[in-house]
Amino acid sequence: MFRNPFIPLLMFCVLWVGSLDADTDTTVNVKKSEKILTVIKSGKTILTIPISLGFEPKGAKNEEGDGKTPEGKYTIDYQIPEWAYYKALHISYPNKSQLEEAKKRKVKVGGGILIHGMKKHWNWFGHLHTYFNWTHGCIAVTNEEMDRLFQMVPIGSVIIIEP
Repeated sequence: MFRNPFIPLLMFCVLWVGSLDADTDTTVNVKKSEKILTVIKSGKTILTIPISLGFEPKGAKNEEGDGKTPEGKYTIDYQIPEWAYYKALHISYPNKSQLEEAKKRKVKVGGGILIHGMKKHWNWFGHLHTYFNWTHGCIAVTNEEMDRLFQMVPIGSVIIIEP
């Protein structure tokens, strides 16, 4: 099956490292109604920033393309260091119950939900971008704030998105 004997070993190492406990002391809390993202470490708030949400911010995400930001408990499962919207932290949406619910309703659940920065030519907007909910369901921050989040929020951190 594998021509190179190191491939299975490499696959094992990647899976093993990915299963290690992350810094579970860091939590990201998003309050959609207040349009605020808070980073909490060891029970203390270390960062609070304004955000933009999906273009239909009220209610939980029900299906792909609805413009809603999901609600629930997820994890930050990987970082994207270079992207069209500067940098991003990937959110583990959908969870198992959301997948099952979408299957029952025979709709696509969607995915690709991120905390991300802004396109380079939009960065001059600064916090003005928070006056509009302009994403397709993601959580948007300024590029400077994205740099801070990259440093503060390790992979495996819990993110709770509240109404």
